[in-house]
Amino acid sequence: MGLRTVQGDGALTFTTAGAGTVTSGPIANPGVATDVILMVHVSATSGTPTFNASLEQSDDNSTYTAVTGSAITQLSAAGNAISNARVTKPYVRVTYTIAGGTPSVTGRAAVLVIPE
Repeated sequence: MGLRTVQGDGALTFTTAGAGTVTSGPIANPGVATDVILMVHVSATSGTPTFNASLEQSDDNSTYTAVTGSAITQLSAAGNAISNARVTKPYVRVTYTIAGGTPSVTGRAAVLVIPE
């Protein structure tokens, strides 16, 4: 078996983002995503932030649910985190939440999609 073509996308960029929740648009063509790798790089923080990111999936690109096992390890300072998960629905997106005392976070989230 040869290597499969992997698709990648910069799902979200956050520059001095404050508290709140943000979601990307769909990052995989309908029906393409099966194995998805979420990579997060936080380059700077201030305040006392907590940063959580994960994948969500949907049948209709309207109602999304969390992908089990896709949450990254919580970041509270500059650093990197990665997770991978198997999705079962045709649409996938990234969501992140920033909380904490006067939080500010700069970084980006990218994904790799390995089609079946």
